[in-house]
Amino acid sequence: MKTNEEILKMGKKELEKYKWSDDLDGDNENKNCSYWSNCSNCSNCYNCSNCSNCSNCSDCFDCFDCSNCYKCYNCSNCSNCFDCSNCSYCYMCRNLKDKQYCICNVQFSKEEYEKKIKELED
Repeated sequence: MKTNEEILKMGKKELEKYKWSDDLDGDNENKNCSYWSNCSNCSNCYNCSNCSNCSNCSDCFDCFDCSNCYKCYNCSNCSNCFDCSNCSYCYMCRNLKDKQYCICNVQFSKEEYEKKIKELED
């Protein structure tokens, strides 16, 4: 929690970010996040809630270990996804629900998915 002196030194933009940061016990190791609530170990996220270990996400809720996602809900280990729900291990997917091991909304076996993701990382 910020002290009185720290609050008095903050400008309008800083106060807006702090108002939504849910930062009552320290920064929960979130780096460069804005308008977050109950998140931990996230970085460069905007307007997310109840997320952990995410980076560069926006408007996500209850996600774990995701990156570059937008409007996702209850997803884990996803990357570059848009408006997905209850998905895991998806890459560059849109509007999926209850799926796993998908790339561009195409279903793969776990082995095929892992092989392709490894190729993309190299």
